[in-house]
Amino acid sequence: KGKDYHSFNGICLTDTFQLGETADGEKLFSEIFPQNSERVIEQQKQPIKVIIGNPPYSVGQKSASDNAQNQSYKALEKRIEDTYIANVDLTQKRSLYDSYIKAFRWATDRVKEDGVIAFVTNGNWINSNSGAGVRRCFEKEFSSVYVFDLRGNQRTSGEESRREGGKIFGSGSR
Repeated sequence: KGKDYHSFNGICLTDTFQLGETADGEKLFSEIFPQNSERVIEQQKQPIKVIIGNPPYSVGQKSASDNAQNQSYKALEKRIEDTYIANVDLTQKRSLYDSYIKAFRWATDRVKEDGVIAFVTNGNWINSNSGAGVRRCFEKEFSSVYVFDLRGNQRTSGEESRREGGKIFGSGSR
């Protein structure tokens, strides 16, 4: 009580994936948020060693009313194409453009060769055919990969669901 509030100078309001779509020095936001834009530009210049998050899952969603609309990020999607998709021999690759996969690619590129990434994601990349390219890239790009697979995939049913341990996060969670 009685102390003045001082905002954290590093906080930025942004679409994280959009950061990789702009050229250095390009205005990232309108003139409405000049201080925020300056912070974002400065943040992009700094090395990041740790990224922790719970990326959204949005494959197949078409509109904002779906609650996690897929956005197009040409530079990020090109990186996915050049890495994850280039390392898998499949015709069906749509799931590799899911937001949580985009988060893996963005974070890996952002920490470069010296960092830690910790995400809570669905487990489709762990054992799906389309996830083979992601796994191959992780093997090349990381010195260690630790996975805590809680199972409990809400899209399974019957015996497979029982084998996975049932509904880990309750019946409303996916």
